Amino acid sequence: MKILPATGTAAFLETISVHIPDDLINGLFAFKASRGRPPLFSPSQLFRVSLLPLVTPARSFNLIVRLLGEQRSLRSFARLRNRLSVPDVRMLHEFRDRMDLGKLRQLNQHLLRPLLEGTRAFPKTVALIDSTDLPAATNAYKKMLWVNILPAEPIPVRGAAKTARAATTLDTRSTRFGYGFASVLLPSCWRR
Repeated sequence: MKILPATGTAAFLETISVHIPDDLINGLFAFKASRGRPPLFSPSQLFRVSLLPLVTPARSFNLIVRLLGEQRSLRSFARLRNRLSVPDVRMLHEFRDRMDLGKLRQLNQHLLRPLLEGTRAFPKTVALIDSTDLPAATNAYKKMLWVNILPAEPIPVRGAAKTARAATTLDTRSTRFGYGFASVLLPSCWRR
């Protein structure tokens, strides 16, 4: 079993770089042909730069853009040739806006195909969770300090509905998913 290098190191970036399908990314996120100058960076280069906040300690596009000019390992992972020519934050945000769920699922299926094909000999079925439809962690779910203050006069029903605290639940959504096996040994059912 091969042990991965530490996250964010040059060796880690070299290890995962070979698994990124640049041709598929260029096909999925191709720029529309227009009459102006051709784009400065290919979709695969912008995708690789967009991955850097996930695989390095730098967690923002602003910091990544600053580090690209200084660190050769980040530029070689992103396949950027020139130290002075790096994508800016606006380019990265515009590229991220072009990434829709359907294209990301196609990319995910392409990356999972070798993993799932290698498990056909296993006697048990394995399910992988797809978390693309789960809600993001936002301020709406943070703990808040609630102070109970009694009103001076009765609250009308409509006003009471507005002041009531919304109940939140954490459960798994019933979303359709696919997996790489045709036969299941023990059929089972999940009901709420």
